[in-house]
Amino acid sequence: MNSKNKLPYLLAAIFMILFLFIVSRGLAVAQPGDENVYYYMAKLVSEGKVPYKDFFYAHPPLHTYILAIVYKIFGFNIVALKMVPLASSLVTSFFVFKIAKEKFGNYEALAALALFLFSYTVMFNSVFSFGIMTATMFLTIGFYFLTIKNNYLIAGIFFAIAGMTRLLALIPAAIAVLFILFSNRRNFVKLSSSFFIVFMLVNISFILIAGSNYTDSVYKYHFLKTVSAENNLKEYSDIIKLNWVPFLSASLIIFIKEKRNMEIFAACAFSYLLFLIFLKKIFGFYFIAVFPLLAIIGGYSIITLFRKLTFNKKIKTGISILLALIFIWSLASDILFLQRIGFTGFDRGKDLSDFINSDKNTLLFGDDSIAPLLALMTGKPIALDIVDTNDQVFTSGLVNLKSALNRIKGKGVLFVARNRQGISQFPEAIEFLNKDCQLLSQFHDRIEGDYLIYRC
Repeated sequence: MNSKNKLPYLLAAIFMILFLFIVSRGLAVAQPGDENVYYYMAKLVSEGKVPYKDFFYAHPPLHTYILAIVYKIFGFNIVALKMVPLASSLVTSFFVFKIAKEKFGNYEALAALALFLFSYTVMFNSVFSFGIMTATMFLTIGFYFLTIKNNYLIAGIFFAIAGMTRLLALIPAAIAVLFILFSNRRNFVKLSSSFFIVFMLVNISFILIAGSNYTDSVYKYHFLKTVSAENNLKEYSDIIKLNWVPFLSASLIIFIKEKRNMEIFAACAFSYLLFLIFLKKIFGFYFIAVFPLLAIIGGYSIITLFRKLTFNKKIKTGISILLALIFIWSLASDILFLQRIGFTGFDRGKDLSDFINSDKNTLLFGDDSIAPLLALMTGKPIALDIVDTNDQVFTSGLVNLKSALNRIKGKGVLFVARNRQGISQFPEAIEFLNKDCQLLSQFHDRIEGDYLIYRC
């Protein structure tokens, strides 16, 4: 590799180092949120328990088993656990770079890499283990083998692995498979067969282990969720506002005539974004799977349009500087927000854990954003292994809240509640806390609100 060919890789490495510097603060801090549910479930799996059979888990199994391996080696080490999504982000970025470089060129590759790494949603979620970042990594590797290496068997395997990490990854994978069906049926057979074999092997294995608990938790549960149209519209709008640079860059493809090499990426990205509109409830991290595609499309679009400009060199240089300044301004505002708000940590975490540790022999129960984290910080088990207590778990009917509360009644369990959200907002929980529990203490957090600890 000569020096000219090394330069893009050197610049890519610099981008990645800058990315690591930006998100490093979030790597070492534990925060309330859904990721703690997955960390605690990883603990259960590392102890020999099986998802679906021994505890409710609403997603395919791979993410939990990856975290369980990390937990088995390092225990509850927040840096080690957060390295899973961070490493996934970096690997994804590398394959975004490789796809764009080998398909289009060096400039397109660097533009795509920057659009992916420095989008707000990717930076924020790179240190939160929701599983979708790892699924996106496998999905992007699949696209690399599909579009660059033309290795349909390997691509199908990675698409299946992505789907067995998070179901959302199945949407762009399915569109890619259909795209190949209409272009080359022989390649479609290779791609679909390898995908189907791996996907079905995992599903059948867990059906044999957990029976209907597996299919109910992983598939049926998502159809039983309640609709939240107003919240979905706001979430969609917020994601576009926060990531206006990659969205705007990708939208420039409409001004480019030569779309042949972009068709599969555009079809998968558009279909995924359209699919999210029809989900009953969406969250910001659901969009992560589309960011590699947006970055590849956006990088290609920006460079292609720039090359078509007929201005002289000075004007083109000025335009380049202006675009770079806009990008830096947007990035700087995102970094400022992440440092001040996004990666602030858990202000009352030590106070809460010290209070809980004052009770030597007790179990925990309560809000899924905080109870699993406190359980991990204090070494206290969660009662009944009911770790995921988000409202949809109970409204779906797959877990009976009243039955669970009756089972912990009178057992001296510490119930951790939040005043603004979560399990404590259910009428059954309100009645239970008022009638069968004693309020022990209340802790105020400047960002998260009030935490209340009851003995039940």
